[in-house]
Order: sequence, then structure tokens, then C-alpha cells
Amino acid sequence: MPKSKPLVIGIADTLERPLTPMQRKFNDQLKKIEKQKTLLSEWQLASDRCQQDAMKKLDPLKQQFAQHQAQLITVLDTAYTSEKLTKAQKAKIAHLISILCIELIERHGRDEFKAIYNRYQSDDEPDFETQEQSQADALKAMLEDEFGLQLDDDIDLNDSEAIAQKLFERQEARREQAQQNREQRRKSAKQLAKEAKEQEEQAGMSKSIQAVYRQLVAALHPDREPDANERERKTALMQDVTVAYEKKDLVKLLELQLSVEQINQHTLNSLAEDRLTHYIKVLNTQFQELKEEVESIQHHFRAMLGIPYYEPISPKRITQRLKDDIRRLEYQNKQLAEDVRLFQQDPSYLKQWLRHYQI
Repeated sequence: MPKSKPLVIGIADTLERPLTPMQRKFNDQLKKIEKQKTLLSEWQLASDRCQQDAMKKLDPLKQQFAQHQAQLITVLDTAYTSEKLTKAQKAKIAHLISILCIELIERHGRDEFKAIYNRYQSDDEPDFETQEQSQADALKAMLEDEFGLQLDDDIDLNDSEAIAQKLFERQEARREQAQQNREQRRKSAKQLAKEAKEQEEQAGMSKSIQAVYRQLVAALHPDREPDANERERKTALMQDVTVAYEKKDLVKLLELQLSVEQINQHTLNSLAEDRLTHYIKVLNTQFQELKEEVESIQHHFRAMLGIPYYEPISPKRITQRLKDDIRRLEYQNKQLAEDVRLFQQDPSYLKQWLRHYQI
């Protein structure tokens, strides 16, 4: 069965009746929303694919790489104590072991390597626990100073969600205090007039959405339908109407009105100017929310893949970057496993390798 063409919402432009500026603005806003919806759909699809690839391919490779690193630490530790090495070679091994231990402890929670790390620190260098506590104290002091937070001594500074909650609570408290301060200040006539206008516009926007919603509910309410098949169809449509109304998705509500022939092109062409004004404001709010959804997904990928904010990204580039990361990690796993094998079999290979290693 061929797919039906999607309904196109918009005011028709004819030679007999050119569009008014408000009608053109309405059409432009619809196009912006359609473009943003397409972009959001592309990002959501890329996000789902990347999450699947990360779980099935990238995460197992990271665990495998960590295991090879653990094996390398054991080999280097054994060589340090059993092989005849120069002072420079021992210094390089100690440096390597320290780096590998930190990575396994901090990224993979392998606390069993703390003792090995401490063993390779000089007398004037702090052990891992001391460094960890110093870093935690510095981070705690920075957060308290920067954001005015009061963090409990037992808070886990590695728990980003707990810290984020503290920040949120602090921001909410500041927002409420600022609101109280604003309410206490005497408002000028100009400010009062502006607030009244904003409230009137907001009420108009809400009424416009509610009017469309009520019309659809009246036409589609399944309880009033005696035919079982038609009642099932209307139930499904009512679910779409409810979701669209909760999201304030005016475009979807108008599409549903068109689909049930509650409105037609003539109705759209004849929308009054005040109704168009309210619709445009609703559509602009909807566009901003779609834009924020896209930016949220982009921010997640930038944080996950370490991409700076100034570097342009797209769903295609993100997907390709993840594929590159997987291929690179596959190669690194293979190379590290081979190095561990050769270091175990032939100590002279390790000494030769250390000759070219630079701290």
C-alpha cells in the first residue's frame, strides 16, 4: 500500500490574492519548524545508532584495552624487579606504570592498582590517596567559591548528578530570591503595562491552542462513536491530539484538523490577523523548544567525544567520528596485545622499545 503524502500546512499564495506580511510570517515560521523537526529527527536517529554502537562495540573495546593495560603493568613491574636495567630505563618504566595505573584507577575503578602506583612514587611525591584528597579539596573549594555552594564533607565529588542537583537547588534559591526582590520593588507604569501586555499575549496564545484542541476533541471523542472500527480509529487520533496538545504542537494539531476535514485550505487562507498573531507566537515558542532539543543532543555528543563548542558538528560527522574511534581502538588493542606478548617473550625487545620511549 503506497504511503500517503504528508499534509502541508500553510497559507496559499495566489495571483488574485497575494499574502499579507502576517501570512508570509506565518508560512515562514511553519517552514522553520519543519526544518527544525527534520534536523531533530536526524540527530535523534544518530543518537540511537551511536548509543547502540557504543554499547555493542566501543565499550567492550575499552574494557579489552584496559585489560591489556593491566597486563602491561604486570609485565613492566616484573621487568623492573627482575631484569638488569639502566637507571634511565627504570625511570621510564616507573613513569609508564604511574600513567597506566592512574588511567585504570580513574577511568575503570581498578583500585587494586593504587598500591602499585604508590610503590613507584619517590619519597617526596604524595601517594595516590593523598593526591586524590588534595584534588578533591581543591575541586570542593572551587565549586564553593565559584557557585556559592555549601558542600557536605561526605559528598562524592565524582558524583556529577549530586553536584548538579546542588547547583540546581542553589540556582533555584537565587531565582526565587530575585523574584521576591523584583516583587518588592515598586514597578513603574511602563513595567506594569509591559507585564499586562505579556500576560494578555500569553492568554491569547493559550486560548488559540485550546480552541483547536476543543474542536478536535468534540469531533473525535471515541465514546460518542457507535461503530467499533471507527471508535478504534478515533481513539488513536485522540491519543495524537492529547500528545500534541501537551507539547503545544500547533502544527500537529492543525495537521490533525486537516486530516479529519475539520478545516481546509480556505480556512487557513481566511485566518484572521489576530488569530495569526497568536499562532505565530505559539509557533515561535515551539521552534525555540525544538532548537533547544537539538542543542541538548549536540552538547551530549560534544561532552562524550571531547568536541570543542566552536567545531561544527552534524549527525553524519558524529556517526563517522564514532566509527573512526572504534577502528582506532581496535588497532590500539591489537598493537598493545602484541607489545605485551613480545615484552613477555623477549626482555631485549622491551629494552629496545624503552630506548625510543620519551617521558
